[in-house]
This record gives sequence, C-alpha cells and structure tokens, in this order.
Amino acid sequence: MKNIIFDFGGVLIDWNPDYLYKKYFANDLIKMNHFYQETEIIKMNIEMDRGRPYDDALTELSTKFPHYQHAVCIWKTRWPEMVAGSIEGTVKILESLYEKNYPLYAITNWSCETFYPYVRNKYKFFDYFKDIVISGHEKVVKPSPKIYEILLQRNQLNPKDCIYIDDNQNNLLPAKDIGISTIHFESAEQLSEQLKSYGI
Repeated sequence: MKNIIFDFGGVLIDWNPDYLYKKYFANDLIKMNHFYQETEIIKMNIEMDRGRPYDDALTELSTKFPHYQHAVCIWKTRWPEMVAGSIEGTVKILESLYEKNYPLYAITNWSCETFYPYVRNKYKFFDYFKDIVISGHEKVVKPSPKIYEILLQRNQLNPKDCIYIDDNQNNLLPAKDIGISTIHFESAEQLSEQLKSYGI
C-alpha cells in the first residue's frame, strides 16, 4: 500500500494573496501587481514560510517601501482573507483514501504563525494525516530536498513506497530525484485519474 503525501496550498486549501489584495486595491490589477513587483512581497513570503517572523520581515519591507506600509502590514493583520476555503473535490478524495486506510502524510510551505492559528483546527481533514512537515517549523522550504528527507526519515518511509502530490512542478523534481513517485495536481478529477493509474 502506497504512502500518499499531499501538499496543502493549491491542492487542499485555496490560498491566494490576490483574494485580499484585489479588495485592497479595489480590483485595480495593475496597482496590485505593481505592489507585488516593487516590494517582492511574494518572495519575502517564502522567507516567512521558512520561519522568519512576520513582524521582522514585514517591518523590513515597510521601511524599504514606506508608501506601501499599510498594504505590507495587512499581509499579517488580514492574512485569513487570503484563504477562500478548502478545495472540496480534493478533500473528498482525501476522505476516501483515509476511509480505505491509506497512510497519509503532508509537506507544506507554511509559516507556523498562520498555519496553527488560522487553519489547523478549522478543517477536520488535517486530522487524517499521520504526520505533517511544516516548513516554518523545520526552517526549510520546498523545493529543498531536505524537507522531503525529514518526512521520510521521521516516519521511516521508503521513497519507492510513496506518492507525492503538488500543484507546483518545481516541488516535484526533488521528490522524483530521491525516488518518490509524483503527481502534478491540476484538478480533483485529474488527481483521481492519476491515482487510479497507480492502482489506487
């Protein structure tokens, strides 16, 4: 029986900063994208996923771009508005796998500052996982091979017995390199068909 490893954002959770910043910039996508490009806040978010404190990272950006101070600060204060909810089709697949006793694991790029307060207890399906590797806790982010090795070593898993699902192709490459089978997530329907191809 395969160990099935899920990513969260874009696979099980519909997270996108556009949900917040479209409102903030009154649907002016040019202004919103200029904010992203000038501040490189998406790049900074990777550092926060790696464990850098939000206050430290956002203060740096606010100081560097004072004209965007408020827009930068709401990355923390209004963070929950970036989450539209769960991706129900994928959640149904996850529930089915859980009911069939497949061993379920997860690897996510996520800050502990937002994962635990805002989403961990909001969605029951997080309880289905035998282990969740959170980048903010481990201080390492995908696609570093180390984060996949943490999951394998901590749970004594053979990579050849694992399938990893992620919507970001770049995150699949290091998993493949260490022998894990991979699925590039595009939709719940496509995921279901790909799992069937593995006999699941």
